[in-house]
Amino acid sequence: MRQYNTAREVQIEDILGIVDGSVLTDVLSSTEKYKQMIQNCIKYGSDNDGKVTKTKLAKLVYLADFIWYYLKSSPMSGMTYRKLPRGPVSDVYFRALDEMEEDGVVVREIKANRHRASGSHLFSLEKEAQTDKLTNDEVELIKEIGRAWKNKPTDDIVNFTHEQLPWQICRDGEIIPYNLITQEEPERVYGTIQL
Repeated sequence: MRQYNTAREVQIEDILGIVDGSVLTDVLSSTEKYKQMIQNCIKYGSDNDGKVTKTKLAKLVYLADFIWYYLKSSPMSGMTYRKLPRGPVSDVYFRALDEMEEDGVVVREIKANRHRASGSHLFSLEKEAQTDKLTNDEVELIKEIGRAWKNKPTDDIVNFTHEQLPWQICRDGEIIPYNLITQEEPERVYGTIQL
């Protein structure tokens, strides 16, 4: 019979095979940066009332990551995105929003919607958007994306991302490789964004 050492609890580092904690630190840092991307997309991409729909917000963050990759051959956050019916969405997007709501960083409002039984989820900032994990150039790109889509209907940005090659050639639920955006024509990457 095999004996187990029960004197020590299993740590996350054991499960992930991390020796010095650097991989875990990188994951936590990337998640914090991703949350700051979300905050700044709300700040610069919300409508005049300071609110943005959950779907539009997901697309603004996606565009920041994929346009950054198009420009720099490296994503802004490095998060994994999947092809979902309303467009590309990061695997951690919904959890990140929930955590930021619990921490009092964002506020969620549910607005009645005749097209959806659950209504539209609108997000606004409760606190000032943080930027310490973002470079000035990253913040500037998020500002430009926000300006381009501010006060435009959610369906417009959904349709724009649906026309892009990464979303078109991936199957439902499939991870969207960042490098697919480099095969796209510039006007279909940037849309009306002036860089």
